[in-house]
Amino acid sequence: MRKRNVPDLKPRPARHVTALTAMAMLAGTFGIQSCDDEVLTGQPSWLGNSIYERLAEDGNYTTTLRLIDDLGQTTVLSGTGSKTLFVADDAAYKRWFENNSWGVKNYEQLSVAQKKLLLNNSMVNNAYLIELLGNTFDSEIQPGTCMRRATATSIYDSVPRMYPEQMPATVAWDKHRDKKDGILIFMDGTSAPMIHFLPAYMTHNKITDKDLTILTNGEATSIAEAWVDGKKVVERDIICKNGYVQKVEEVIESAPNMAQILRQHPNMSMWSKFVDRFSAPYYHAEGTRNYNRLNNTNDSVFTLRYYSEVSLGGEKNQYTPDGKKVGELLAFDPGWNHYMYNNTMGRDMHNDAGAMFVPTDKALNEWWEVGGKPLKDEYGSWDNVPQKVLSKLINVNMLSSFSDYVPSKFKAVVNDAKVEMGITPEDVDSCFIGCNGVIYMVNKVFAPSEYSSVVFPALIHENTMKVIYQAIEDYDFLPFLNSMDARFSMILPTNNALLNYIDPATYGEPVQSLLRFYYDTEEKTTKADRYNCTVGSDGTVIVGQMQEENVNSTIVENRLKDLINSMIIVGDVEDGHEYYLTRGGSAVRVKNAGQANSMTFEGGWQVEHNVAVAVSNIDDKVKEGGNGKSYTVDNGYPMGAEKSVYKTLLGKPEYGEFLKLLNGGDKDSTAYNLLIAEMGSGSTKYQCSDNNNNFNMRLFDNFNYTVYVPTSDVIKDMQAKGYLPSWSDFEEVDDGEKYKDFNSEQKKFIKYIIKSRINNFLRYHIQDNSLYVGGTAVQGESVRYETSKINPANGRFFSLGVTAVGDNLEITDQRGNKCHVVKKTGLYNNICREYWFQNHGTTRNQWKTIYSTSDAVVHLIDGALLYSDNQLTRWEDEIEKLKKQ
Repeated sequence: MRKRNVPDLKPRPARHVTALTAMAMLAGTFGIQSCDDEVLTGQPSWLGNSIYERLAEDGNYTTTLRLIDDLGQTTVLSGTGSKTLFVADDAAYKRWFENNSWGVKNYEQLSVAQKKLLLNNSMVNNAYLIELLGNTFDSEIQPGTCMRRATATSIYDSVPRMYPEQMPATVAWDKHRDKKDGILIFMDGTSAPMIHFLPAYMTHNKITDKDLTILTNGEATSIAEAWVDGKKVVERDIICKNGYVQKVEEVIESAPNMAQILRQHPNMSMWSKFVDRFSAPYYHAEGTRNYNRLNNTNDSVFTLRYYSEVSLGGEKNQYTPDGKKVGELLAFDPGWNHYMYNNTMGRDMHNDAGAMFVPTDKALNEWWEVGGKPLKDEYGSWDNVPQKVLSKLINVNMLSSFSDYVPSKFKAVVNDAKVEMGITPEDVDSCFIGCNGVIYMVNKVFAPSEYSSVVFPALIHENTMKVIYQAIEDYDFLPFLNSMDARFSMILPTNNALLNYIDPATYGEPVQSLLRFYYDTEEKTTKADRYNCTVGSDGTVIVGQMQEENVNSTIVENRLKDLINSMIIVGDVEDGHEYYLTRGGSAVRVKNAGQANSMTFEGGWQVEHNVAVAVSNIDDKVKEGGNGKSYTVDNGYPMGAEKSVYKTLLGKPEYGEFLKLLNGGDKDSTAYNLLIAEMGSGSTKYQCSDNNNNFNMRLFDNFNYTVYVPTSDVIKDMQAKGYLPSWSDFEEVDDGEKYKDFNSEQKKFIKYIIKSRINNFLRYHIQDNSLYVGGTAVQGESVRYETSKINPANGRFFSLGVTAVGDNLEITDQRGNKCHVVKKTGLYNNICREYWFQNHGTTRNQWKTIYSTSDAVVHLIDGALLYSDNQLTRWEDEIEKLKKQ
C-alpha cells in the first residue's frame, strides 16, 4: 500500500498556529486512509465544516454553490470525502459573465454541459495542499515533478456536435459531410487533466520568474505564485473536513487541449486549419454505448484524432478510420488530452506536457510572399500545399516537452537539421495554456531547414520524385542534407530514372538483374520488382522478364542507401573541376557544369560504357539562403563502376607487370596475397562481385583510394637491377636448383624476403583518398596522404606528397623523388569500385546484401615510388649474407 504525502510544515507566524495544527492533523488523517477507500471517515468535528458549508458560510460563492446544487454534488461536497476544489468567488464570476469565450451572459444561459465543465474541471478527487499538489509518487515521494493531474471531469460531461461546415476539408471527413445534423464527437477519448504551475515544480524544472511571466501573459511576477489552468491561486489551503478549497483569482472555464485552443482563437485560424487537415473522426463503440445509456438516445459517437507519431496511449496513429495507411504524420497528437512523449523511463502525464510555436495569420500571410514564395510559386495557395510538405512546417514547430523548452531554454530548441531554431522570448506574442501543453503564439514563421535545402525539389515535386524523396526520409538522410553548415550538390533521380537500377550484385554476369523502384501508395513505402536484363558494351540495357515481384525490403533499403550516398556531393560541382567524390566515396564526372541544357553526370559505369546522364533541371537553393544546388536527372543516374582494380589492370598491357606482382602470392600464407575473392568464414563470409572472374583488394576498407601503377618498363628495369623480385623468384625457392643447399628454415626466410619486398613495394603505391586529374586541386607537397605501407620505426603509415593542379598530378615519395601521372587515354583516371556481398548462392535464388564498398582510381605513373633507400639495394644481397652465416 502506498503511503500518503505528509506536509513538511515550516515555522509560521503565531497567528497561523491553529490553522497549521489542523492542517497537519488533517494530513495525518489522510496518511492512514486506505488505498482502496478514498472517502475520509471518522474525522473529529473540530476539523471544520465541509467544503460546501465553508463556501456557504463565506457568502461570496453563490454561483459555485448553484453549480454544485444543479449538478447533484451537494451531498458529495457536504459529507465526508477527499476533494480539492479550485473556486472563484462571485466577483470573478461577474467579470466572467461580462466577457467569456462561450458568449454566456448570465448563469441562466449556462447549459448542463457548460456547468459540468465549470465545476468538474475545477475539482480534484483527492485532498492536496498546494505544496503537495506538485509531487508525484513512485515508490517514494518525488517532489516538484507534477504539472498535470486528473480532475473530476468526464469525457461525457460535454459531447459537442460537429456540423458539416465545421468539418475539415479532407477525405477522412467526406462520409459525414452530408449529415445535416452533424456528428457527436469527443474532442478526445480521454478526460482533460488540470495543468498547474506550482512553486515546487517550477523550482525543480528551473523555470524562471520571467518564464512564468511570459506563460501568464504578464500577470505573474514570481515562481512563488501558484497557477492552475492559467488562473492564479490567491488563497491557499482553506481547510475543510472533506478536503481543501483553493481560491483562484478568475474563473477556470474549461481545460481545452492545444488543438481546441487553435480552433477557438481567431488569430491562429490558418494554423488551426493546417493542423486539422491531419484529423479524422473515429467511431467510438464504447463511448456510443455509454452516451446512449446516459442520455437515453440512439446515436453514434466519434472521437477526433490526429494522424501522428505519438497519439492515444503513446502509440502511432497512422491509419485512417477505414484502415488505410497514412504517410504524413504530425510529431504528436495535439488533441490527445493525456499527451506524453515516448521513452519516458517511468514518467507519465503528470510530469510534463507538449508545446507548439504557432504563427499568427498575419505572420503566415507575410511569410507566404517572401520566405514561403517557393511554396506559393509551386502551389498557388495554402489549400494546394500537400500534406507531406505542410507536415514539415508544422512539425518543426511542435515541441515534445514543455519543461525542457520554456522561454529561458529556447536556445535548446532545434530544427529539423538539429541546429538552433533561433526563437527568442521576444518572438512570443502571447501564451495559451491547454490541458496537454502550451501554445506560444508568435509573430514570425519558423520554417524548417528542409524548405531551403537541396532536398526541397524532391519534396515538392511529389509526382515525379516521390521514390527518391521517400528513401531519403525513411533512411534518415534528412538531418544531414538539411544542414545549413555545408554546401551540397545533390543529384535527384526522378521516379522514371529509378526504373533502371542495375544490381551491382550481378555485375559481370551474362544476364544481370535490374530493379525497378516504385512507391506503394497503399502501404506508404518504397518497393521494387526484379527483372532480368542484358547490358551492351555501349550501355544499352535490354529488359527481360520479371523474376520477382516485391523484392525483400531489406534489399530495397540496402540498395537505396548505397544509391543515395552516391547522389550526394559535398561541395560545388560548378567550381571548375571535372571529377568529384560523392559522400559514398564513388567518383562522378561532370561536364558542362551549370548549363541546364547540356550538363551531364557520369558515374564509373557510365564512363565504362561511354554514356552520360543528362541534367534536366538545376534548382539553385543558394539564392534563397539554402545549402546548395539540386540537379534533376530523369534518363538514368550516375552508377558505381562495374570494374574492380583487378579488372581495370587486367585489360591494359601497360599495367601488366604491376598486375603480375599484385596477382601473385604465397599459397601457404594467403594473408600476404593482396587480391582475394572471399573474406571471412561461415556466417560472416563475404564475396566480391562476379567472384568467378574477379578479385578485390585486401588492403581496401569502406573508403576511397588511389592506385599508382608504374609502367611495365619501370618495373622490369627495377627487376633487372635486382631491386625488385618477382613471384617467379619466390616459386624458385622451392622448385628450382638455385636454393638446393639451403635448409627449410633458410628457405622460409628467403621467401619472406622476396614477398616482403614485393608487398611493401605494392603497398606504397596504394594511397588513401581518390585523387583525379581534373579533380579537386591539391596544392603543395605539404598535403600528404597515407599509403598502405607501415613504417616499422614508428608504427605509422608512410605517406606521399601530392600536388594536383589543373591537368597535372605530381607525386613526391618519401625520398623526395617525383613521379607524374602519364596522361595517356585510358591509362589514368580509371574509376574502380569494389563490393563485398553477404550471403552465398547465385543471384537467381538468393539475394546478396551489399556489406561494404571501396572506391579507387588507377593512374599510370612514369616512375616508381620509394619509401626507403634500401629499396634501391639488391634483394639477393640479403640472401648472400644468409649464405655466409
